[in-house]
Parts: sequence; structure tokens; C-alpha cells
Amino acid sequence: MNRHGTGSSARPSVDPVPLFRLREGIYATDLLIAVIVELDLFTWIDRAGEVRIGDIEEEFGLDPRALDVLITYLVALELLERGPDQRVRLMPLAAEYLVAGSPWDMRAYFGSLSERPGCVEMLAALRTGKTASWSSSPGDSRDWSERLVDPGWARRVVAAMDSRGRFLGVEFAAALDQLTGISRSLDIGGDSGVYSCALVDRRPRLRASVLERSPVDGVARELLAERGYADRVDVITGDMFAGPLPAGFDLHIYSHVLHDWSEEQVRGLLAASYAALEPGGWIVDHDAHINADKTGPLPAAEYSVMMMHGTQGKCWAVSELSVLLADSGFVDIRHQDTTSDRSVVIARKPAG
Repeated sequence: MNRHGTGSSARPSVDPVPLFRLREGIYATDLLIAVIVELDLFTWIDRAGEVRIGDIEEEFGLDPRALDVLITYLVALELLERGPDQRVRLMPLAAEYLVAGSPWDMRAYFGSLSERPGCVEMLAALRTGKTASWSSSPGDSRDWSERLVDPGWARRVVAAMDSRGRFLGVEFAAALDQLTGISRSLDIGGDSGVYSCALVDRRPRLRASVLERSPVDGVARELLAERGYADRVDVITGDMFAGPLPAGFDLHIYSHVLHDWSEEQVRGLLAASYAALEPGGWIVDHDAHINADKTGPLPAAEYSVMMMHGTQGKCWAVSELSVLLADSGFVDIRHQDTTSDRSVVIARKPAG
């Protein structure tokens, strides 16, 4: 095995999934501490019995998006269980250790860490739904998207997403083997173009394009040229939220993009893709997805906490994306796991 190959099809000798989970779950424990200590949520649910999620929102004055992320995370941790009619109940782990009056009450143990800056930020996010500065930066209050106008920051972000995609890209491309009739792909918000590189390696006749705004577009062109892909993957300068998407493509890719944006913005992107895609064309969302019944998996639920903290979005459930895609007119919606807690949600624009 080529352990240090540079092509997009080269594979490492060790699975990096533990490292992915460490990085992507970094804010989740801070959220749990804030909920245990500042809200004392589990004691309240214990006193109330099975409760409606809407009652939690009203009682504690929580933002709906943040609460949705929180409930999914607590269910994935097996601290809560989802019931019918948007209700939740305590699971034994929470009832025994996170409730006032229990002889095994551990709330004070978590309380000793509640002054952590991340806990304070998470409490604010729960109550306001407002995006915090990326990675809790004390020197820049802008969110990650606003900071992308800075060339230095843009290079850091592209490098981060590219390093992730170098591993994820091969399985992503393999998952699209089932798609037929593809000649031109558009990777929307595609950063370095790493997923397009993996795709053209697997489909030599494919012509791929990456849509990115400045200055990310320039960084992408440099990387593609350095890696020898400039003749197969080009970069189109543009803002995915500004006007129609480029026409003439039969595959649209959103890789780790939709999780950054609100439902309204995601609906807008899907509608724009539907309008721009060729008849019979495909749309693919590649991401860490919450399962259809929103009970996990835990790595995706933890990653969703990070998205709730630093973006306007969250990790979307397969069931949620299916509704959004169908509402936009897409058909043949399907879901397939890839690697490292990732999967693809695929749909097709009707041919006529």
C-alpha cells in the first residue's frame, strides 16, 4: 500500500475516524455541561415526567434550532428517549446521575467545569440561536463565512477542508458509481476541489467545475494546478447565494455545505439547483447526517453541536433532507453510507 501517495486515490494505512471524532465533537461536552448545570434540564424533566419538546422551549426560552440539535445529542447519548408526538422522557443514565435528589447525583461534578468559555458560549447559543465566533476566537467576532474575505483565513479554511477531503473523497466518489448519464459536475462551495478530483479520477471522461467565491477561488486554482488537475477541474468564481447557478451541468455536489446554513437558505440552494440542473440531472449532499428518526448516530450529533455553535446550520437528518429535496421537485431520493461517519443523500431531477 502506498502510505504517502499524493493522488486523490491514494489510501492511508490507518483509519483516521478517531481523529475526526475528536475534532468534530469538541464542543459537545460543553453543551452537556451547560444543560446539566445552568438549565438543570434533567431534574425539570424528572419532575414533569414525559414532556413535549415545545414545553422545553417555552420553559427555558430556548432557540428552536439549538433545541433541536440539543435533543438529538441527548438522545444519541442515551440520556433522553424520543416518544410519540414530539415528546421525550428520561433514560436511566440521566435519571440516576443527573437529577436533584438522587443519591448518585453527579451534577456538582459537572458544575466544577461550568465556567469554561465554551460552556458560557453554548448557553448563549441555546438561548439566542446566534452564531458565535469560529473556534471561539477572542480576536475576531465575525463568523467563519464573514472571515473568508481575508486571504489568510481563506487559505486556512481551504487547507482544513482539503485535508479532510483527501481521505473522504475516494469513498465519496465510489458512492456515486450508481449514477448514470453524468458528463459535467458542479461542486458548489467546493473549497479546494478535492472531491471533484476524486470524482474525475474515478470517471476519466467527466469534466468537473468548482463554484467558489473570491478569494477561495484563487486558492483552489493554485491547488488544482499544483496537483495536475487544472485540465480536468476548473473553478468558476461566484457566490452560490447570488443569482442563478451556472447552467449546463448534470450533477450538483454539496459536500459539507448545507450544514452551514438555515432551513430557508438550504431550501433556496436546492431550488436553485433544481432550476439550473439539466433534466434528469443528479444532486448529491455529502455530509455527516443524522439518521431518519433523529436518534443519532452520536458522532453526527456531536458534530451538529459544533455547527450549531459556529454556523447558521446543523447536521441535517436524512428525513429532513428528503422532505426538502421533494419539496424542491427532486425524485428518487436515496441515502448511502460512505466512510468516517459520512454518507450521501442523492436525488434526481425528473427527465421531462
